Amino acid sequence: MMKKNCTFFLLWFAQFVFSQVGIGTTAPNASSILDLTSTSAGFLPPRMTTAQRDAIATPAVGLIIYNTTINCIEWWNGSLWYNACGTTFQATIPTNPLCLGKTISKTPCSMVAGATLNDDATTPLGVEYDWSNATNPTIGIGLGATTNTRALVEIGGQCWCRFNSDVTNTNLTAFTNTSTSAWSGYYSNAVNELAADEGRLYQWTAAMQGAISERAQGICPPGFHIPSDCEWMYLEGVLGMSVAAMQQTFFRNSGNVGQDLSFLSSGGTNASGFTALLSGTRDVGGTYLNRTFSAYWWSSTESSALNSIHRGLDSSNIGSSRNPNIAKAQAFCLRCLKD
Repeated sequence: MMKKNCTFFLLWFAQFVFSQVGIGTTAPNASSILDLTSTSAGFLPPRMTTAQRDAIATPAVGLIIYNTTINCIEWWNGSLWYNACGTTFQATIPTNPLCLGKTISKTPCSMVAGATLNDDATTPLGVEYDWSNATNPTIGIGLGATTNTRALVEIGGQCWCRFNSDVTNTNLTAFTNTSTSAWSGYYSNAVNELAADEGRLYQWTAAMQGAISERAQGICPPGFHIPSDCEWMYLEGVLGMSVAAMQQTFFRNSGNVGQDLSFLSSGGTNASGFTALLSGTRDVGGTYLNRTFSAYWWSSTESSALNSIHRGLDSSNIGSSRNPNIAKAQAFCLRCLKD
């Protein structure tokens, strides 16, 4: 009798564990283990703030919460919290020893005066904004006199200008490594000779408007600044780069960050909405190089009196580069970041 009872229990247990369960329905869907059916009530997942979410130790892949800080459903994919509002970011970026004590801007684009949500569903990681900015209409390329169409993109809580700067200044007239150093288009330093939609190239001192401090406003509009090395690292961390890789130099492929930043990198998806273009550079000797193959962006972080740290992408790499020994007299692209 005991043997028969054990067999019956095992058969009952197997049927209970491996069959579908329906709540509100007597015919749960065959593809589900749990089918909730209702026309008057919904499924209510755990509700918590971002800080409470980040305190979850080792979240399971597929874990679902409702984030009350941003009012969105979120789910953990093993390395990132994705959400239904169009953004994604690392749940917690581990402490970066190089950036202890450094200020890293994390200001949403929604806090920019004149910013209007205009999200492009083709960039799932970033949320894009129109930006009416009559005081500085040349912060983006080809965007009209007063309105910059989708001129900002929010990635992991940082608000980036979505286009390379093409700001001009009558004091920037000659390529010399001084406070009057120059901007140019790709082909020459003529005022109106720009490669399409790629912005101008700037020597470091020109971009910084003679300042040498990290996060200086430089030629960025009020309320924005030239990102520091650590702020670039934060962006890379948001997109999945490891802390160890962030601190390395030259191309770092951890997280395939270059793919998320551009359509034009190797396998590029531009998933972040950053929309990096391969605008080339101008070297110290005045030669223009590598347009359509690579591009570099200044940071506001000096490595010496003559050098600064840059970020770069190219068409043959899935990652992004970091070089701490770039001559300020070279001319690179510029992106501005919200304070």
